Amino acid sequence: MSELTDKITISESNFSPATKKDYDFRLGQFYRFSPIKSDDELIDCPTDELQQILVSYTRHLIKRVNSGDLSANTVPKMFRGIRWLLNSNYRENDVKWKPLEALFPKEVKRSGFKAWTTQQITLMIENTNQLRNKALIHFQASTGARVGVHDHPLLMKHLSMMEWNGHGCYAVLLYADSDETTEEKDLRERQDDVQSGDSYWAFLTPEATDALDRYFLQRKRNGEFFESDTPIFLKDKQKRQYVSTQLSDLNVTSILFRIIQNIPELKRSKKGRRHDIQINHGFRKRMNTILKLESKINSNIAEKIMGHKNGLDGVYLAPTRQECFEEFCKGILNLSISDTQRQKIQIKKLEDDKSIINELKAELKEKTLESTRKINDDHDVLVGLVNQMQEKSNRQTELIEMIHSLRKEVHELKQNPSR
Repeated sequence: MSELTDKITISESNFSPATKKDYDFRLGQFYRFSPIKSDDELIDCPTDELQQILVSYTRHLIKRVNSGDLSANTVPKMFRGIRWLLNSNYRENDVKWKPLEALFPKEVKRSGFKAWTTQQITLMIENTNQLRNKALIHFQASTGARVGVHDHPLLMKHLSMMEWNGHGCYAVLLYADSDETTEEKDLRERQDDVQSGDSYWAFLTPEATDALDRYFLQRKRNGEFFESDTPIFLKDKQKRQYVSTQLSDLNVTSILFRIIQNIPELKRSKKGRRHDIQINHGFRKRMNTILKLESKINSNIAEKIMGHKNGLDGVYLAPTRQECFEEFCKGILNLSISDTQRQKIQIKKLEDDKSIINELKAELKEKTLESTRKINDDHDVLVGLVNQMQEKSNRQTELIEMIHSLRKEVHELKQNPSR
């Protein structure tokens, strides 16, 4: 609560910095239009007067929509800060919102539905010389992070190295608190009675990891000392006089815009106020498509890697970092940007498959030899038994012949005693 006004303000809320900034911006637009000029005046404004001011403001926004100055889809957003401020200061029932919402223009079909292609991302990387920007593009393409992720702490302690087929792959903890580490996140995921929070695991492909490591090496060669709280991406030197040295979402958008604006192949078409490909979300849409089309990937864990919370699995399913990484690895081939990198992965896969086939062949050959040896051994045993039986039979035949011979001699002696 504010000590001077005893009123709850947006700055005291638990919103993210990006949300606070958005609410303050839209409140500022409302204050410029209306006779109300501050949060205090808004909270204290009499109900009837406030209702009329909000109706007038709604009509003003509709005029802006009709003139093409504002998207119809933006109108509801213009009231979020106003509504939150009133609700948080015990005035949730003082404004009749349904009459206002009845005036809102019909929502229009959104543009910005396309994804950046792998070829387009390749062009972005080829058209920047800065290692930071190359690493940043790889980071966006590999994590598919939402707009706003760079306004949250992205520090060295939020990175952890994983291993895939002899390659290093960074695990990145997105939307982590400034004091949250990868170790703490792992511990939370092993405890069923502790809620994991809003942070989630994303991962970098081997080539994205290499690009980030080259950027880190450049910074270290320039004398930078890395600590756990060191930002993953730094602002340009001339912009570091501000409180944070970490790249913000606005910085990232500006960097990407400067890269793509002069590349003909990256020209985007515009419908209304939006382009068919959004600068940041174009990466996210590409990753989402790749993960969803890869049939071998567990769809529920794919949602977790994207930071989605859908249905009961979104609440109760809590895969570990390793489980998420194993599913991510199934999409590394298609997530990789460089043709060379994808060819290396394909060659490695073919070599692994060939190795497995050779092992199976060797195992089959050994089993065949073992079976042959067993058959031969069994044959020898059978031959031996047959020979033994034959010898026994021969001896029996000889004995029978001897008995017959003796009987014959005895009979002859009886017939001719004089002999």
